[in-house]
Amino acid sequence: LKTRLAHLFNVLDCFGSAQTADSIYASKYTSQLQLKFNYFGDITSCQLKTCLLEKSRVCGPPKGESNFHIFHLLMEHIGSDGNAYPYLSNTSHSFGLKVTLPSIQDSLVELGMPVEEKELVINILTAILILGQIQFRTVGEGKNITVTNPAVVRAVAKLLGVTNQSMMDMLTTTPLISGNRSVKMSPLSYDKAISKRNSLAGYLYLRLFNEVLMSANKSLAGEPNEKSDDLCLTLDIVDGYGIKGGDLNNFAVLCINYSNEKLHQCFIESALTAPQELYLQEGLDWDPIRIPDNRGTIYLFTEIQPLSLMECIEEECNKPKETTSFQADEAFGGISSPYFMLSHEVENEFIVRHYVGEVSYDATNFHKMAMTGLAKDCKRVMNSSKLPLVQRMFPDGAQAEWMKGKSEQCVAQGYVNAVDSLLKDLKNKFLSFVRCIKPNLSSTPQLFEDDVVEDQVRSSCLVETALIKQRGFAFSSDLVAFVQRYKCTHEEDRFRRCDGDWQMAADRICGNLQIDMDLYFVGFTCIFIKDSATILYLEKKRDECIDLIVLKIQLCWKRRYINQKLGPHLRALRETLAQADRTKKIRLPKLQGPFSADINDYLERIYMCWWASCLIKSLKKSDRNIVRIAIIAHSAFRGEFSDTPELIRSGKPMNIHCLRMKSQYISSELFDGSALLANSNDRSAHGKKIHFTAPINRLNRKHVVERGHVILTDKALIFLTAKFELYPQKTIFLKNVLSLSLSTHVDTMIVIHQIEAGKDMVLDFGVTGIYHTLPEFVGNLYLACKKLGNRIQVNVYHDRIRYNNSRKPNVFDELSFSAKKEKATKLKPGAPLCTLKNKVVIYYGGRDLLH
Repeated sequence: LKTRLAHLFNVLDCFGSAQTADSIYASKYTSQLQLKFNYFGDITSCQLKTCLLEKSRVCGPPKGESNFHIFHLLMEHIGSDGNAYPYLSNTSHSFGLKVTLPSIQDSLVELGMPVEEKELVINILTAILILGQIQFRTVGEGKNITVTNPAVVRAVAKLLGVTNQSMMDMLTTTPLISGNRSVKMSPLSYDKAISKRNSLAGYLYLRLFNEVLMSANKSLAGEPNEKSDDLCLTLDIVDGYGIKGGDLNNFAVLCINYSNEKLHQCFIESALTAPQELYLQEGLDWDPIRIPDNRGTIYLFTEIQPLSLMECIEEECNKPKETTSFQADEAFGGISSPYFMLSHEVENEFIVRHYVGEVSYDATNFHKMAMTGLAKDCKRVMNSSKLPLVQRMFPDGAQAEWMKGKSEQCVAQGYVNAVDSLLKDLKNKFLSFVRCIKPNLSSTPQLFEDDVVEDQVRSSCLVETALIKQRGFAFSSDLVAFVQRYKCTHEEDRFRRCDGDWQMAADRICGNLQIDMDLYFVGFTCIFIKDSATILYLEKKRDECIDLIVLKIQLCWKRRYINQKLGPHLRALRETLAQADRTKKIRLPKLQGPFSADINDYLERIYMCWWASCLIKSLKKSDRNIVRIAIIAHSAFRGEFSDTPELIRSGKPMNIHCLRMKSQYISSELFDGSALLANSNDRSAHGKKIHFTAPINRLNRKHVVERGHVILTDKALIFLTAKFELYPQKTIFLKNVLSLSLSTHVDTMIVIHQIEAGKDMVLDFGVTGIYHTLPEFVGNLYLACKKLGNRIQVNVYHDRIRYNNSRKPNVFDELSFSAKKEKATKLKPGAPLCTLKNKVVIYYGGRDLLH
């Protein structure tokens, strides 16, 4: 549907638009586009209504303007400049169109026109242009005429699918119907023959435009659905040009200006008058703003006595007379209004005072443009065409219809009725207005004329609109509707009836949400809200409350469902756990039925956590911390135990922000150091992901053992004190690591060498009590350095390891390893490991050396 809608706009740009001094694509009709949307915001149907197509432009557009774009597109397709065709010879068309004739034909097919008729459209357009080439001359005493170029008539007849003789008779004679319904053909005068030819060309184009539009509306109507129609929203877009005032303003411009006067009055009533009246009715302290009124001009067009402007035009056009001239002095001599005057400088010209200023109109061609009828024999001949498209265009030319009614009638009063019907329909809808302001009158880019813009702003009542919007409120709503919509945000009113006190209920809602009193006003029947931010805030709070209510309803339903389906099994499980030994793992009873695998797995994981908690609580405090640290090192940071299922499935290292776990089975004090790391000022330098963590003993420069913790991230090796305090001076950035040294005797000690001399680090992982802690650390450290582009060496020694942590170059200490216990001194808290000069002897005969 959206694609067909785009094709519709392309067709309308070619068939209904022309180039003028103001615009390249100036619409020459008044349109109302109606779009219907479903509940999801998708377009379900589209209908376009048009009226007052400027068909007189076909035979001769105003000076400096072009004909309809479709004719120039046809000339561009055949490679002609159009000067051979009188209807195009005096037109101005100085730009390249953005579409081609074949693409327009394809668009017509997309809009529902049969494929075989897309060429007929081109034939009809060609016939219209060739009609302008038909010439007449008088014969005899001047009462009869004949066609000087009958070959052109034959070409037109062939393109339209009618006979040559019927086309020739239609152009040179007119039927006279007597009282006994007999028909007698009477010859035409030269002027009336020219007028009839031009009238036929204009009506051919008008009927073709209507046929294209009818076909498009059928294809855009969508599928009928009563249920969807009840839920759909309708958007009507009325395209109004605005008051026109060129050098030569004709009857079409007068009608356009009348419709825009009515639209402007609708704007004043809905956007300016109605809000102020509502403020006063609702008790708001409001000083009314004076608004300009255009009712005098509208009164001139339709209601002034004895005859209004449109009634005078219709009366003058319907007078029986030989010529089609229109005399403004005779037609408008009886009008007396301050908004109307006859021009004393230019013949047959009058002036109307519109809301934007005075506009002059040339009444010379009013009769030709206001009379919309086509000769009856023209309708009959077109209906007899062999082409189905031409027949459908003239259904009123059938044998039973063509002799009924008048040949011509004035459209002035009919247009007034159409505009009144449109405005009556608009008043039942929520209206929004778009005002287009011209930066200059010469259509020059990058030129902004202050006086021109100021005149448009003031005449369009935009100043008064801005004042009302500034002092007033942006939104208003009925109190009942407001309370019903937002009472869910107030717990006391959520499930309580208001009993008619809607004002107090609205005040409670706004007060509960802490909305500033300057941003709303509660009237007698309406509530006014100052800006859109308050509306968005109300909607946000409403959505949050609805989500909470829905969640509670779902929880209640799920609790009841679980009690019904799993209640017996859970009670049996509870009895089993109550009788079980907490120090021994037991096998849980399995649930049978749908989804039993997931439920059994979930209950098994809950039991494992509970059992682990019981084991940990049964340990001593010192042993409990060791176990908890082991759980962190070997489970949490390897993705095997986490509150986040995604990490369990992916097995990826946890983010620093995920370090503080919510599990009640692991003491939060173990994470204080990591939380401190996450909140440090240089967090980006420390890294974002933790790959390893464990308790350690560090050997300082004085050979004193310091208890603490080590954290390996993707950028640094960070040390925490025993109290989980960050030790920034001892942080080693992985890009500065040079190599690692290990021993074949002790599988818990490591020396980390840095690029900068004197900053080596001696660590012992024996405090964990887990034999593979050091290999894991080495592997993670090697991979983290490799990822940063730092390929470190891992050296394995047998007897001794040299290192330098004295912060001085060329001052080395040595780690020596011995199996004889007598060579090692007694270890005391805070005392050196041995007394040998520049040598530390490590005894590896027992397991608890550094404990």
